[in-house]
Amino acid sequence: MQNENFYVTVDGISLSCQRIIPTNVRPDAPTILFLHEALGTIRMWRDFPAKLATATGHPVIVYERRGHGKSDPHGPDDIPRPIDFHNTETDIYLRGLIRELGLDRPILFGHSDGATIALKYAARFPNNVRAVISEAAHVFVEDVTIAGINEAASIYASTDWKSKLERHHFFQTDDVFRAWVDTWRQPAFRDWQMIDELPNIICPILVIQGNDDQFGSDEQVHIICDKVSGTATKMILADCGHIPHFDQPDQIIDASQKLLRQIEPVTA
Repeated sequence: MQNENFYVTVDGISLSCQRIIPTNVRPDAPTILFLHEALGTIRMWRDFPAKLATATGHPVIVYERRGHGKSDPHGPDDIPRPIDFHNTETDIYLRGLIRELGLDRPILFGHSDGATIALKYAARFPNNVRAVISEAAHVFVEDVTIAGINEAASIYASTDWKSKLERHHFFQTDDVFRAWVDTWRQPAFRDWQMIDELPNIICPILVIQGNDDQFGSDEQVHIICDKVSGTATKMILADCGHIPHFDQPDQIIDASQKLLRQIEPVTA
C-alpha cells in the first residue's frame, strides 16, 4: 500500500489530497475519488478508503474541500455559504480538481454533502464520471435534517465536540462548523433542492442510506433512484446511522464491488 499526501491548486485555492495505491492495483482501474461530509477531512474517513482500494484493486484519491482540514480556509465573507454552494463545489472545485489530477471519468464516492456534490457532478457533467456511490445524500431539505442540525449545534455549544474536531480542522474548526450549521439554517435554504437535475444522471449509481440516519430519511433514496436516468441500486441498511461506512463497512464494500463489476465486468 502506497500513500502520498499532496496539494492541488484549483481556482487559486490549495486543496489537501491523499493518494492511496493498493499493492494489488490494476493498471487499467479508474480512480475512486472520495468526497467527505460537511465536517469531514481526509483523516476522518479513517481506514475505509484504504480498505476499499485493497478490496477493489482501484487507486483512491481523498481530498479536503476548501475550509476543511489542511486545505485553504474560507474567506471572511463566505459564511454562511450561499444557498447554491453545492454548485460552486461541483462546477469549480471538483471539476477543477479532476482536471488538474488528469482523472479519466473517475468513480465518485460521496458521503452526505459529499454525496450531494457527487450527484451534482454526475448531473452537470454526465460524460465525465463512470459511477457514483452515494451515502446519505440530500437532494431536498427535510424537517429531520434541520432538527438534526439544530441538535448538533446544541451539542457543539455544550460539550467538548469542538476540541475533538480541532484535531482535524485546527484553527478552522469554528468556521467549518458555522459553514455547515449557519448555511443550512438559513430560512431560504428550506426551498433548496436538486431533484430537477437528477434525470441528467446517466451513469450507474449505488444509493445508500441508514434507516437510523438522524439527518435524512429513506425518501431521499427513493427520489434519487426514481428520477435518475441511469441504473440505480437502492441500499437501505438496518441498524445504521448517518455514516454507513463506519456502521456497516463490509456491506458497503461488498455493494461497491458489485457496482464496479457492473461497469467493468471481469473477463477470464
